[in-house]
Amino acid sequence: MRKILIIFIFFTSLLKAQFKQDTARNVNFLVLPALFRTPETGWAYGGAGQATFKTSHKNDSLTRTSFVSIFGVWTERGQNIQATDAVIYFPKEKYILYFDAGHSYFPENFWGIGPNTKDDWHERYVSDQFTSSLHIKKKLFKGLFVGLLYDYQNVFKLKYKTGGIFDTTVFLGKSPYQISGGGFSVSYDTRNKAFWPTKGFYINSIFTDYDKAIGSNYNFYKWTLDLRLFQKLFLQHILAVQFYNYSTFGETPMKNLARLGGSDNLRGFYQGRLRDANMASCVVEYRAPIYWRFSLVAFGGVGNVYSPKDPLLNNEFRYSFGGGVRLCVLQKDKLNIRIDYGYYSKYNSGFYFTLGESF
Repeated sequence: MRKILIIFIFFTSLLKAQFKQDTARNVNFLVLPALFRTPETGWAYGGAGQATFKTSHKNDSLTRTSFVSIFGVWTERGQNIQATDAVIYFPKEKYILYFDAGHSYFPENFWGIGPNTKDDWHERYVSDQFTSSLHIKKKLFKGLFVGLLYDYQNVFKLKYKTGGIFDTTVFLGKSPYQISGGGFSVSYDTRNKAFWPTKGFYINSIFTDYDKAIGSNYNFYKWTLDLRLFQKLFLQHILAVQFYNYSTFGETPMKNLARLGGSDNLRGFYQGRLRDANMASCVVEYRAPIYWRFSLVAFGGVGNVYSPKDPLLNNEFRYSFGGGVRLCVLQKDKLNIRIDYGYYSKYNSGFYFTLGESF
């Protein structure tokens, strides 16, 4: 906790020095040293920059704030990540463009496949990969969008122990491979802000077909459903709820299986602690402002991975809970630095120190 307090004081002192605004172009620039911690990475350091802007006239209340971000980090566990991502809302939100690309060298833990693997039985493996995706949505009418997307991943290094858990578990994707897929999306969005909504409803369904005909080494399908609800209770206190389902069908390689946990799902669960063809989760979060730019949150979630041979309702639901602190670095758009502590068990718990909300 002393480390967290020092970091908060450090960031607070840098807010004015590292936040710049180009009023002529209505663009805000935020440059921060990247310092965060998750159970998957331990402490990580590097640099991050983000530009937030409006593509339309400042009096256009229909268009939310767009952003482009870039960062590079190195972790105490030997991982490194370099990535860029963007969400651009075009005037009156007739179109929305999503883009991300990145490289990662990421040693991580592997417990096996399925909903019932043992907490204390795992081993380390190494992967090196490049990913990129492009997704554009068109508004049909207020709140309703349809989209087209392309997704690419190249896993060009895999290292693991011969005869170990990774080697002896049956799954696809133990050798270098690439996947290439196209798909479509349907979404309905009435949120009033992109980073910290105080009201609104969001549902996003995406279907992607990975096919050898367009350069994929495996033929499989992926379907995701993301459902979110934001309700103001009183003053600026907010109840946020997310239901998320991730399903795959066909020749799905291990790194594309559903993974429970992580900073954007069941916090406190090591992301990848549980893997299988499908995953479902529900997270509830209470958000409350306390003083100046600070807010407090409390959250809890349930979920598990599943497959046709291990149906969801036949297995015990996993849960996590915790709380956190927010420090707002862009007051108009409510972009926060986030510190959370999530707990599941003595084997699965930890701090998350990142930028932006879980959902």
